[in-house]
Amino acid sequence: LELARNGLREQRSITMHAKTFPTGALVILSLFLTPPFPLWAAETLEQFISNAKKESELYFVAGPTTFGGKKGLADLEAAFNRKFGLNMRMRFSAGPEMNAMAARVITELKAGGKSSTDMYLGSLGQFAHLQKENALEEVDWSKIFPWITKEMEEIPARRGVLVYTSPRGIIYNSNVIPEQKAPKKYEDLVDPRLSPTWAGKIAVPPYPNWLVELSLLWGEERVKDFTRKLVGLNGGWLRYGEEERVISGEFPIMANIGDSLATMWKWQAKKAPLVAVLGSTPGDTSYFHMGVPKNSAHPHMAKLFVGFMVP
Repeated sequence: LELARNGLREQRSITMHAKTFPTGALVILSLFLTPPFPLWAAETLEQFISNAKKESELYFVAGPTTFGGKKGLADLEAAFNRKFGLNMRMRFSAGPEMNAMAARVITELKAGGKSSTDMYLGSLGQFAHLQKENALEEVDWSKIFPWITKEMEEIPARRGVLVYTSPRGIIYNSNVIPEQKAPKKYEDLVDPRLSPTWAGKIAVPPYPNWLVELSLLWGEERVKDFTRKLVGLNGGWLRYGEEERVISGEFPIMANIGDSLATMWKWQAKKAPLVAVLGSTPGDTSYFHMGVPKNSAHPHMAKLFVGFMVP
């Protein structure tokens, strides 16, 4: 938590306070207070498409369930090719969690070789780190892609663009934890009246970002106290996208997941005993951006695909 906070100290002057969620969500990355970098020579969308045709494939390393995993990415590949008249082949590989993947992008750039991924997907803290290391291409997204607005860009350096947001929350197995004993908010996770139900069995995500951003609501000291208590109850680390281990009962509860409501709706439609509750009021939201590493092997195809991913 402290390491992540150090990377985001300058967030104190952000114009969007937590109470503006979710209407101010699209401007959250305006908090990076570094001087703007000069933009590369502007290219038109038609030039991007023309150059992308010369590259033919795209490498993407991300979590195994990202964008629906191989099935979802195959559907996206087909839609992308139809939209731009291309024949791109996506080479998807399941990779590490977002913090580790950001570290890999930086390490590969410093090593002087090509990036193992042509695109990077991550949230606020990871993009702060990547911007500090100057690891991503600068792109004038809103000028090239007519459907992208300036509010969707990571400002001022334009190293990424917002592709989706999702409300954070707790998920639990309702077959293991009855509703009357279930948490209704993050504070309940460490409440000694409730926590014996999941002490030593709760799954905690290995990402500090949700705690960093929660500190905008709670303050630093309260989050530190909460984190110490939560770690004391921890039964294991669980990545986002691994909620099947909650459904199976291996972990009866997960302290936080980045897309709690959609996760619940997905699994309840399959009759799975998964329940989600928002962890805070007002709701805390994850902001996921995509960018292109400076050493991408297929930079035009990558930028075109990132632009395509903005709804």
